[in-house]
Amino acid sequence: EEEPQRKDDIHPLSLFLTIASSSHFIIMGLHKLALCGIIAGLTASTAAFDVNDLDAAILQDMLEAYTEHQPSNCTGAADSTAFTFDYPGTNAASEWYTPFESFEHDLFLAAMTHTDANNRSWTIRIGQGGNMYSHFVPDLHGETMPPQAHENAPWIDEVHQSVSVNTNLNFQATECNGDTCPAYFIHGAGTYQKDGLYTSTPFYSQSLAKHCDGATCTFAAWGQQAHLATIFTSPIITLNRFTNCGDGIIEHTEKIYNFAPDDSSPHLIDQGYFNVPWSGVRPSNLPIALEPDPDSGELSYADPNTVDYCPMCGWGLDEPGGAQGRCARKNLQDLGGYTSFVGHGLYVNRPAADQKPYLWCRKPDVDCSTNASTCMAKPDECYNGDNSPKEGYTPVVLEVPAFSSPECADRGNFANGWELQCKMRKTGFGHTTPYLSSSTVNDPCAPWAGADSKMGFYRADTNEGFEATYIRHWSYSPGDQLMYFRVDAPSFDAAKDMVHSVFNNTGNNEVLPIQFQATPPTITNAPADYNPGALPSVTFVAGDGMSAFTPGDFRRRLGNAPKRDYYVYTNNYLRDVLEAGYALSKRAFFFASELESVKATADYLKSKVVYDLIEDTRYNPRAIDIYKSGASFDAVAATSTQGTSTTCSTSPSANHVCSGFSTPKPGYSPFFYVTCGDSTYLGPDPYFFTPGNGDYFTFPGMSNDNDKKIRSYACKDQDGTIRPTWKLIGFFESTCLSSVGSDVTYDDDICVAPSEEPSSLPSSQPSSQPSSSVVPTLEPSRQPSSTLSLQPSSSLVPSHEPSPDPSSQPSLQPSPAQTLTKKYLWCSKPGGCNSSNEASCMALPSECYTENGYGSVKPDYTPIELFVLPNTTPQCRDRGQYGTDRELKCKFHTTGFGRTRPYLRPPAGSTMGFYREDTNMGFEATFIRHWSWRSHGQWVYLRVKAPDYVTARNLVHANLNNGGNSQPLPVKFEMREIFE
Repeated sequence: EEEPQRKDDIHPLSLFLTIASSSHFIIMGLHKLALCGIIAGLTASTAAFDVNDLDAAILQDMLEAYTEHQPSNCTGAADSTAFTFDYPGTNAASEWYTPFESFEHDLFLAAMTHTDANNRSWTIRIGQGGNMYSHFVPDLHGETMPPQAHENAPWIDEVHQSVSVNTNLNFQATECNGDTCPAYFIHGAGTYQKDGLYTSTPFYSQSLAKHCDGATCTFAAWGQQAHLATIFTSPIITLNRFTNCGDGIIEHTEKIYNFAPDDSSPHLIDQGYFNVPWSGVRPSNLPIALEPDPDSGELSYADPNTVDYCPMCGWGLDEPGGAQGRCARKNLQDLGGYTSFVGHGLYVNRPAADQKPYLWCRKPDVDCSTNASTCMAKPDECYNGDNSPKEGYTPVVLEVPAFSSPECADRGNFANGWELQCKMRKTGFGHTTPYLSSSTVNDPCAPWAGADSKMGFYRADTNEGFEATYIRHWSYSPGDQLMYFRVDAPSFDAAKDMVHSVFNNTGNNEVLPIQFQATPPTITNAPADYNPGALPSVTFVAGDGMSAFTPGDFRRRLGNAPKRDYYVYTNNYLRDVLEAGYALSKRAFFFASELESVKATADYLKSKVVYDLIEDTRYNPRAIDIYKSGASFDAVAATSTQGTSTTCSTSPSANHVCSGFSTPKPGYSPFFYVTCGDSTYLGPDPYFFTPGNGDYFTFPGMSNDNDKKIRSYACKDQDGTIRPTWKLIGFFESTCLSSVGSDVTYDDDICVAPSEEPSSLPSSQPSSQPSSSVVPTLEPSRQPSSTLSLQPSSSLVPSHEPSPDPSSQPSLQPSPAQTLTKKYLWCSKPGGCNSSNEASCMALPSECYTENGYGSVKPDYTPIELFVLPNTTPQCRDRGQYGTDRELKCKFHTTGFGRTRPYLRPPAGSTMGFYREDTNMGFEATFIRHWSWRSHGQWVYLRVKAPDYVTARNLVHANLNNGGNSQPLPVKFEMREIFE
């Protein structure tokens, strides 16, 4: 699959920070890993927080209250955890990029600290987007995150965050009002400073909810389109939970939720590429990456000749088979489960780098005098495998003119040397732009060895010369002879003398040929007291990426942005789509420790990584009720998970006006409380106050004019310095708007929380009024009603209460158990499905059959009819392995049906399957992903118990082969439930 482009994520800067790697290495005190201590901190847990806190209820339920949720084993280390929402000031030891330091105050949302008895104390800082932007480990390596030397991106890119991309739109030709689309990247952190005065102060993704308690802090935020100014809206809420597991271990749960309405155009809102997370480290503190051998699981680092190091090439140069070698981009299932970054002092003996040509070439038959910017070819284009120039290509000729010195001129002092421009080449060559540094000249994928690498210019006759630290341009203007480079010198005069003393050609009537040479660093044997196990490290644990719920692939990528002191570490999710109502979830770990502890800790944690794709029907929420008093409202959550009632008894003037839930549900939308100065809004549109809303765009769409931008960070008809704020209130039906009103003010003091302790004695009499909640209970009463029903039930589904009158005669025969067949096949709604409405044209069985899905089909609804086409098989195609199941898509129905979800699994003790109508032959299925998907398709997406694709396909085709039959083969789906 084509990779989405990150055009502005990694690029050269006109202003950059160069941080020299320290040549010494650190020997830390040894602290043996106590696995029993880790295991003791990773046992089953239950939540503990103030359940009257709206944020706490929403955050807990969105991360935990859904079917087949796997509880965390990290109970946390509450006694060693502290947190604050008050900005503590900048941490000078983090050494942030100085021009951006003043922005941290607006960025900061929370800080969380673990105090460790050994060396593994840490503090993380959380930004407004709920993402981690600082991980500081004072007794090991210091700051983990990069210094933020990235133009227009203060804590926007080089942080620990979630990213999602709409691959239908991102840079796609003709898809944006007939033109090529701009970038579509939703960052969990926020936006680049690329919209003039609007973003002179950074706009970070906006906090919607936050809660810290015990050893855990949890956050929700509205993710923002990163590349400004944009024509796109954002339908993404991100969630992040950080739990202190002790011993330097942090459990991180991240979730990307698509909150677009169910009837949204998939083309506009479906997300198809993800970073979970996009993260990385600061190589000046953690210069070497290690990964275990994927076959043996061993992590080698003690012997310099066998270190399991990762080459760290420039970002984007990690293609399989390329220079990044064993650490090229690769699916997690093919790796060892974790990646570790190690501090200074690890010895790594690498094979000597092959010498290669570094000089650029003039392209064949191109005149640089008229095409200076395009006439030159990079070395990888213009040389053969034996380093000879390809036919027609002319390498830059290095020489000093006859009767001349290099005539070097001053270009200023830089961190890595004094820059000069000198006459040291022939005329007739054009622009060469990528820089060349001594730190990468021999092995650009081993930047930690750069301090010992060398490159230089030498006379062809005597081999005298000097070393250069940096080459800006081999050539630039075809009409002169200038080269641009740097040398290690304290002043311009010293730098000039270094060159002129070797290359003075004033007394020679011929040009002086020059050679460029590069030499690899010297390998030094490790000393006798070498102890690499004591070196500091930070480790990301990603597991194998396998899950029964995620049909796509998870992979790991690495890369280097040397000018920004940044190593990229990211996990991608590919080959699947995040539709409206779905959430992509990942629970993983990262930890700081001594290197000797890495393998044992990571091996223990990697099996506890959890991946999930959660549809909105899997949630089991609690009720959230809105109470209104005058022009103000309060929102109150039920006091327990799946609770159905709330109270606002402390405010007699407050009226219950609307009921909703703490999590997504079909037909319910997130309601945001939005402020813009003195203006307020409550409802499902986060862009309510955005200029142009309802004019040239509506949520969740895009602008209808590429010149008209969507600025969520501006308030319509208000001063440009005023920015909106948002808070998530819960999930409600659209009818709540008329009940509550949109221009109301949130007041969380209307309904005061009841006391934390129950009354010591029960009430002496029943409540005078029933519960005000209109949300039905999720379970039947534990006792039958004390009175009989007044009328018999008209439903075919048996009642759970006795009839009001006994029968006048006994039955002649005992009543048999009544068997009813629940319907599972979806239906197209009245009017049918086509390509424009396929996301909203289908009805659940409970909607399109009478008796709540047990009876006959309703008028104008059309059930999916299952059959195999004449003269063919189901033509099953592979969708991948999920544990012991294989997923297929098979042609089982006609066209004309749209998207169906949620998934279907047989309940405990039941089976489901597809069978021939004529012979009843068939097969059992373990999982139905979609009955149908596209209106022009005929596919059913299902899983069967099979070890591979061929076995699965043969199982289906052997039972439902319709080859040689000119008529369709009717197929039935069966799963029977017995009601007694």
